[in-house]
Amino acid sequence: MTRLYINLKLYAMTENRTQLTHFLETAHKKNYFTKLEPDETIDTSLTTLFKIDTHTELMLTITSLIRSSITILRSEEYNSGHDVALLLEIAKNLLPEDEMELLDELYCIL
Repeated sequence: MTRLYINLKLYAMTENRTQLTHFLETAHKKNYFTKLEPDETIDTSLTTLFKIDTHTELMLTITSLIRSSITILRSEEYNSGHDVALLLEIAKNLLPEDEMELLDELYCIL
């Protein structure tokens, strides 16, 4: 009885490994996982890009993220600081710091 159980267990493990290998090969061929790229500066992070056409659109996007966060925080029904933190982190990362420094320098010249 034990030998039969071990053989069945080994067969199941082999079958699972075969299915996993097939899944990975299929996923690789179909080019899944194309949105997120490994971040070269941080081993465990992933990055993604999205297109924003103008600085005005960028500022409207940041404003929308902040307004959404405020709305969530004001809602008594919704208690998820995690969602707000995520939205604010995205907004912070979208802020064009280099452009703001350039504007400060231009303002001093004027």
